[in-house]
Amino acid sequence: MLIRNHQEARALEVLMKAEALSPNDLKVQLLRVEAIAHLGDTTEALAVLERLKTVADASELARIYVMEAVVYECLEYYDQMFFALKAALEVDFSNTQALERLWLCVELSKKFDESIELNEYVLDNDPYSYLAWYNLGHSFAFTGQYEKAVEAYEYAYLINENFEFAYRDCAEMCFELLQYEQALNCYFEVLEHFEPDADLYMRIGQCYFHLNRIKEARNNLSRAAIMDSMNDEAFYFIGMCYAQESDWNNAALFFEKAIDIESRREEYFIHIAEAYQHLDRIEEAEEHYQEATEIAPEQVSCWYAYAKFLIITNRVKEAFEVLKEATDYILSTELSCARIASYLLVNNAKKALPKFVALLEEDPDAYHSLFLLEPSLKENTAVRSIVSTFVQV
Repeated sequence: MLIRNHQEARALEVLMKAEALSPNDLKVQLLRVEAIAHLGDTTEALAVLERLKTVADASELARIYVMEAVVYECLEYYDQMFFALKAALEVDFSNTQALERLWLCVELSKKFDESIELNEYVLDNDPYSYLAWYNLGHSFAFTGQYEKAVEAYEYAYLINENFEFAYRDCAEMCFELLQYEQALNCYFEVLEHFEPDADLYMRIGQCYFHLNRIKEARNNLSRAAIMDSMNDEAFYFIGMCYAQESDWNNAALFFEKAIDIESRREEYFIHIAEAYQHLDRIEEAEEHYQEATEIAPEQVSCWYAYAKFLIITNRVKEAFEVLKEATDYILSTELSCARIASYLLVNNAKKALPKFVALLEEDPDAYHSLFLLEPSLKENTAVRSIVSTFVQV
């Protein structure tokens, strides 16, 4: 307890008394090592562990390796930390402390492939090790094997139904994979077994939003906002629900609440600008589109939204200026399409069409972005002719 509370000097005083009563007690020795390591005497800590290894049996040796990993963690030697935990599990594949520490170590050392191999070794010996399945899920996720990650997390919580992290991480992975129904199933399991929090209700609300179940989305997002009045994402997504229903007054209201809490999220400014645009509050809309580009000048979406707004409001020359400024920060297909659309809208086909041909030579599907920005260009004979040259439409 004293070590956990960073009172290692006091812990050593207590351990001296314990050592006097039981000089050969391994737990006392390991706690002493942990205390002196946290105090900075890692050389002595490692020396003590080396001496302990010479007289330890198999079960004791695993505990010693775990403590060695703790010392290496103090030193920020994360590769050595991994190898110490690996040694512990090779001696005792059921060592809970080693399995609990393993994921942090893997995340810090980036030994994801080695972690997969190690956890598969543990599972070969103990297929019901929920911690090994959980660690395996993390490593699969970091190596891009997302479906395997979901499966591993599922095994973890099926083996231990009280393992909250596995439900939540499985749900998060499903959410990232756009598997919202499956994510909801995991979140409902969390609701059933554990105390809900604002983040849980927010995630449930987001799943419903992406499934276009707007009423259920808003109900859960409102619960999140009630539980945590500083949860800007909850307010933002409530705004998105109202926007989905074209209730722009309420959408703007909740976007404003989100911005009051967190004023550095460019998507908040883009969507409140869109709401103001629908409400014919044009000056406020422009102000917020501009703010979005200032917050995240490297984001295509900010410049694209701003340019689209200017084009829609018949301010094509200003759109040119915005798109020119954007090139100082980023180049993209969407912005190229915006420039081409701007030229076409001021009847400057001489500049627009060669640029459009060059763009389609690089990306034949780029015409989708052009038509999304300005649907009227679908009827432009010259544009359609160029598109048909590159794509069978």
